Amino acid sequence: MKHYLVLEDSEFRLNPPSGKLVYKTPSGKPREESLIEGKVLGERVPYDLLNPIQTLFFKKYKKGSALVSAPTSAGKSLIAFMFMKDRKGKKVYTAPTKALVYEKAVELRNLFGKKVEMRTGDIIELYKSAHSDVIVSTYENFALALRNKVPWALEAGSVVVDEVHHLMSSRGWVLEEIIAYLLERDVNILGLSATLPEGIRLAKWIKAELFIESLWRPVPLERGIIPLTEFREFVKSRDQDERIAAKLLTALYDLKKPDDQVILFVHKKNIGWKILELANQERIGIMNETTPFDKSEREEVEIAFHNADIPKEEREEIEKAFRKGRLPVLVATHTLAYGVNLPADTVIIGMRAFYDRREGRWKIFPSQLDILQMEGRAGRLGIKEKGYSYILPYGAKPHTVEEELRKKMEGEFEPYLKEKMREGDLSEELERVLSLFILIGYLYEGKNFRRFLRRTFSLKEFSKDPIIDDIYEWLEETGYIDRGKLSDKALFCIRSGMSPVNYEEFLRRKLLGLDKMVVIRPLLFVKRFDGLYEFVKRGESFVEDDLYIREKLAPCGGECFADNTHQFLFYIEGLTFKYPNIQHPPGEFSYLGTDALHLIRILLDIRSFGDIPWSNEEILKVAHSVKYGLTEDFSALGGIKGVGHIRANLLKKVMLEEGLKPPSLGMPVEDFLEYLTGSVDLEKKLREVLERDRFGSDSQRVDREVRQVLKRLEGNREGILMDDRILRAFGVFHLGPEAMRMRKRELAQRLLAL
Repeated sequence: MKHYLVLEDSEFRLNPPSGKLVYKTPSGKPREESLIEGKVLGERVPYDLLNPIQTLFFKKYKKGSALVSAPTSAGKSLIAFMFMKDRKGKKVYTAPTKALVYEKAVELRNLFGKKVEMRTGDIIELYKSAHSDVIVSTYENFALALRNKVPWALEAGSVVVDEVHHLMSSRGWVLEEIIAYLLERDVNILGLSATLPEGIRLAKWIKAELFIESLWRPVPLERGIIPLTEFREFVKSRDQDERIAAKLLTALYDLKKPDDQVILFVHKKNIGWKILELANQERIGIMNETTPFDKSEREEVEIAFHNADIPKEEREEIEKAFRKGRLPVLVATHTLAYGVNLPADTVIIGMRAFYDRREGRWKIFPSQLDILQMEGRAGRLGIKEKGYSYILPYGAKPHTVEEELRKKMEGEFEPYLKEKMREGDLSEELERVLSLFILIGYLYEGKNFRRFLRRTFSLKEFSKDPIIDDIYEWLEETGYIDRGKLSDKALFCIRSGMSPVNYEEFLRRKLLGLDKMVVIRPLLFVKRFDGLYEFVKRGESFVEDDLYIREKLAPCGGECFADNTHQFLFYIEGLTFKYPNIQHPPGEFSYLGTDALHLIRILLDIRSFGDIPWSNEEILKVAHSVKYGLTEDFSALGGIKGVGHIRANLLKKVMLEEGLKPPSLGMPVEDFLEYLTGSVDLEKKLREVLERDRFGSDSQRVDREVRQVLKRLEGNREGILMDDRILRAFGVFHLGPEAMRMRKRELAQRLLAL
């Protein structure tokens, strides 16, 4: 393996194009070379010169797998292009999030000059052949495609794994599965990362012919470490989180230059919301619409909070505003550091630390790797000469922080799964992962599944561990492995990516005879559903609403609170309607459309081997309930195009109070409207409910909402009460591609009659 280090003395300027590459082997002397002209890669490469890292890759890469560890914005997409461009077979680029998949697809389309297809888990993708040679996919979707023997995945001739340091996160086992599969079949891999301690171990595992590390950054970074205690606390704080938030808000405006765009990273959501609330009290304009507090209206927007609980619509608007320079300050959790590329002039990182005497080490939040990843957002190439990073520790001295960051980058490369196995305790999380991982190993190697485990980085030394034996025995006892073969439910788990632990919890709830929406919660296994209560817990009726939910879940036991079924049910029951601060359902609740489609597929599979007897109509109702946050009896209201969660529950409330019968799925909207307006003065009743239960005396908001609801109903007069995407997906599962060509009413009638 060739191992090179790009040195800090390297240079790169856009205007005028100039620079140099300075590099060495770890034990060699520095060498200086000229940068390569971009045109040597083809006319579609829009750069006059390749930067130093790209130049070194161009000169040194000849064949095989490779690993590149370089700062954010170091042009890794072009390195991926160089790696893939002359390959045979499908060229697959994998990334951790849908947002990054979309971003990378655009970049690769510009470089390849032809169609680049995306695979992000959309159900309809399963029925589309991949006609392009270049596929950009999420990790999980690529893993599922390999397990299901989808042609485009099996035809991969080269694979790029972006953000390969995710091996060290809780999703790392999926990457281990992918890489183990590719290594066995001699598929060349390019790993890309911005933060990779002891990368040489990873390079050896993937059998890299070339390993490039970089001390050079496209935009030089100046780091400052200032104790948070040095900043004043401008309000009297009630608790530690509020004290930290107040000091961070002071630090933000002390450190921010007038024309800077700044990202302020916080180590937990609660502090981010407190910063936003304090800003609101100080009359600083807030972009977020959905907040856990009553927001003051201001025309000028200065600050926004970006985290996983922000409704999808709002999060996309916030990202767009920051990218275009219309938003000066972005407060964010660590998820932004691993998500879309939003560079800033200055990055400020709030950090909490304490020394754990029992373990004899410092505990740092966010983690050292998270901090380094966050720093990667500092610097806008071609706009500012330098990027600035300020780390503001609370509980540790600056020299301790420097030392901990240094030790982490010089420390051992240890994936998340190996760390958990080394701890020796079978946590519920580890049980979920290993139970599925063993089934996947069985899929590829049969009874010799341990051979597959030994090909991974984390489990090669644990393949005969007692934990593995215990879980294997449990899989046999529960019928996933039956007489040496995978059972139907085992194959279902492998195809869907669901852990057997989740499936067994689904079966337990079904046997208890719980509400359908409580029963299906474990099947929505990729969702945490932990972000709703933050937005409602201050509401006047929260105690009453929470008690109502807890009483409904009492027969389920603690499991229904451990996986946040209580928050999910709060959403399904439409209790959010009474909380005017919720404009859109927060976080995961705001984009359940794709999950509803996957759920249909899952429920049809489960029905096929006899574990549920639900009819087509019942399954369609469940899908509408999940997507729109409606109880099953009123789920058809989700079929009103553009109605959304809050307005659908407003109509439900009107109908309940007037004693009207719930509409049926597939009912013509025109018939529904006649029934509704013939039974009640709709405009008057909408106004009454909104004034009493949502907006109070705010007549402007009431008027606006009434107009919008009536407009939505009238605009859908020619339609039927059935969501388009849910209907089409269900149709494709039953009828195949012909469902895509059928009229909506015809398709609905046919499916409901089956």
